[in-house]
Amino acid sequence: MIIVIFVLLLIIGAPIAVAIGLASFVAMMQQGVSIDVFSRTIFAGIDSFTLMAIPFFIFAGDLMLAGGTSRRLIDFAKKLVGWTTGGLPIAGVMSSMLFAALSGSSPATVAAIGGLMIPSLNDAGYSRKFAIGLMTTAGTLGIIIPPSITLLVYGSSAEVSISDLFLAGIAPGIFIGLVLIIVSYIISKREGFKPEGRASLGAVGKSFISAIWGILLPVIVLGGIYFGIFTPTEAAAVAIFYSLIIGLFVYKELTVRRIIDVTKKSVITSSMIMLVIAASNVFSWYLTYEQIPANLASVFLEYANTEVVFLLLVIVILLLVGMFMDTSAAVLIFVPLFLPMVFELGIDPIHFGIIMIVALSIGMITPPFGLNLFVASGISKVSLTEVIKSTVPFILVMIFTLLVIAFFSELSLFLLAVFE
Repeated sequence: MIIVIFVLLLIIGAPIAVAIGLASFVAMMQQGVSIDVFSRTIFAGIDSFTLMAIPFFIFAGDLMLAGGTSRRLIDFAKKLVGWTTGGLPIAGVMSSMLFAALSGSSPATVAAIGGLMIPSLNDAGYSRKFAIGLMTTAGTLGIIIPPSITLLVYGSSAEVSISDLFLAGIAPGIFIGLVLIIVSYIISKREGFKPEGRASLGAVGKSFISAIWGILLPVIVLGGIYFGIFTPTEAAAVAIFYSLIIGLFVYKELTVRRIIDVTKKSVITSSMIMLVIAASNVFSWYLTYEQIPANLASVFLEYANTEVVFLLLVIVILLLVGMFMDTSAAVLIFVPLFLPMVFELGIDPIHFGIIMIVALSIGMITPPFGLNLFVASGISKVSLTEVIKSTVPFILVMIFTLLVIAFFSELSLFLLAVFE
């Protein structure tokens, strides 16, 4: 019943939080559950110290964007690799990787880096289809490379270490970035694009010094978490303070008016995400109350009784779900369903979290509701249909990287062994 109501609400265009919350409320009332339970559960969904990191990281990322960091990262990447074949698109991917480590958001990465790189690639002679497809896909790294907002949501829902998740997300994020760089090089070589002039060592050094303040943020945040200096939530607060200092006194591009605008934007974004989390907690409570995860696990394990078959089924489900649902909402709904089977089959929940996030990140570039597609359409001023066509080859590339990450768990877990 709850699933039917949820799907019907989505079909008529209800916001995801409303669809989740209202479907859960109706189902709970039908079962005679007290309305007090509903209100307590929806509040408990966001009454978490860990989840406080989400609005903090969103605010820090928006401050870095408004403070001119993305432009400096792109300039550094261009000067560093612009001399090689495909140097400009490679610089775009590198810039996305660096900005992903600042923002934790996929759409923000597309807007910040793609908004500058897509026109640059077009001016350099690269096809609009290639430029849009590459930068839209590179933006998916925003929820893979830590500090990722979606990893925070998974960690809170699955009750696993956030610092371990962040550590596990580094190598897969770099791997996806390297694959996109290789694809950029191959396409540029095949199309006959000549390298740009080599920047002098002094010019590279100067651009690095200009960008170093942005590059240092993930080092400070992640280093502080891994070495036990502060928790992920405290790290997010440090990121805000650092972003303000850099924007106001180093780059000097933040003004009081701009800070107010950024704050409004961050509050709206954070409120939307936290509302989804609160509603999803009620959804998860009801599923557990009805023993749906346990029943589903027993059915699943009849057919998916090996790790390989289970992961393949999960990947297919998440690729389909990602086409229609926000990543955070999908994590909150499906983690309670999948986690019992993950433990039953002996799959590491940290590794499984990375698989989930990478699979759902592909949903950001798949129609009909891939958010990155709409962002790319807006910044490039081309139709949504054209953006969708441009991402199709890159969706195949992303599925390849997902399969590698899923079935070579060492890629996700080897850094955990190093830091033990």
